[in-house]
Amino acid sequence: MGIKKIVYLLASLALLCLLILKTCMPEGDNKQQDKNVHEKNFTHQDKRILNVKQFGAAGDGETDDTRAIKEALSNAKNKKVYLPAGTYLISDPLVVKDNTEIYGSDSIIKAKSEGPAMLKILGQNIKIHNLIVDGNHLVLRGLRVMNGTKNVTIHSATFKSFAQPTTKSLSNFTPIAIRIEGGVHNVMMDNLVIKDVFANNVSSEVGWHHKVARGILISPTLAKQPESHNITIKNSTIADIGPKDDGDGIVVQGLKKKVGLKILNNSFHNTHKRAIKIQSPGVLIKDNKIYNSFKLDNFYDTYDEEHYYDMWSAISVYEDHVKIQDNFIGGRGRYSAAVDIAGGSNIDISDNFIANGGKSTYSRSDLIRINTGFYGARKFKTISIKNNHLMNGRYGVHIVAKVSRLKISGNTFSNLKNRTNSPAFRNQFISLPLAYNYLH
Repeated sequence: MGIKKIVYLLASLALLCLLILKTCMPEGDNKQQDKNVHEKNFTHQDKRILNVKQFGAAGDGETDDTRAIKEALSNAKNKKVYLPAGTYLISDPLVVKDNTEIYGSDSIIKAKSEGPAMLKILGQNIKIHNLIVDGNHLVLRGLRVMNGTKNVTIHSATFKSFAQPTTKSLSNFTPIAIRIEGGVHNVMMDNLVIKDVFANNVSSEVGWHHKVARGILISPTLAKQPESHNITIKNSTIADIGPKDDGDGIVVQGLKKKVGLKILNNSFHNTHKRAIKIQSPGVLIKDNKIYNSFKLDNFYDTYDEEHYYDMWSAISVYEDHVKIQDNFIGGRGRYSAAVDIAGGSNIDISDNFIANGGKSTYSRSDLIRINTGFYGARKFKTISIKNNHLMNGRYGVHIVAKVSRLKISGNTFSNLKNRTNSPAFRNQFISLPLAYNYLH
């Protein structure tokens, strides 16, 4: 046999052996090998990327990785901190500062012990994405965006399982997934999951004897903090915030100037008291889906329970310059008032679908109510209610307070006991056949 044929035969046999080995190797081993090579090459190719495993992080769900991640973050200005897939236990808050990006491969940062917060950010030009931040029912808050911070992007991330620690100094504070303080500007929150935030103890820090929890809270921590501005929450899911005492999905309060808050295309489920509460001016609420997930199974702990509604409201408004447009508000249960206007002027409620559950008893449930105002104010001005569909309730629009320049037009209704309590506006509604029975 010639030398060329022998070489050809040996090469063919080697190739065949490689193919057999690759075929026999378990698929998981292949994926893990490819992933390890990718992570090694990825880090070596770009010196701006700091892999936390290079600093000693294990990501095995057993080792305390706090020190290693903090070391990576301390070297991360103008760089990126990468957490490969895994579970990273921490026992102290991680602080992200100027010009830093921290991200993972849907990697989990999980609380190992009780504490006040998981992450804090302070500075400008900060990005957080593709992480799961798990409080493990040990930590009070997920992310604290501190006074002086600007130009922040948080996307494709989950913040879950926050509660009041047993530590006495923290046990009566409000559990919150994301807290944005005063003096914060230009924050984008996109494609987040906020879930499982629950207060078991009264929140004495807020000054009343009730249990308070928040999915996202935008509010100064101190009276002297400056205004916050230009904050967007979009394409996100907010769920399981409770209890009914005062468990709200998104709350903005304590800011005096127009916030420029946009709440866009989000989905709300099991937000025990309400989905959205507005106590600062300058907010757009548009294209959201709010579901009343309860039906005779959501109860107060510290208020007297009257049993005539399952959620207080989908949206409560207490301040000026608020637009509520193109939202779907429905679900299984009853609202006291699905949209509750208890303060504010220059309010626009238009092109929404608003309903109580189709099989609920709603003898005291309104769809839109202009209520006695915050701190007893009873006078409002410039409120427009137009082109909404209102279904299943006592009143379509219940006017309790006095409103100057109130406009009601183009609204349709079905299955209402009363269109409105105001004779001046009773003819401003168009009856439609009872439809939309998919609301249960």
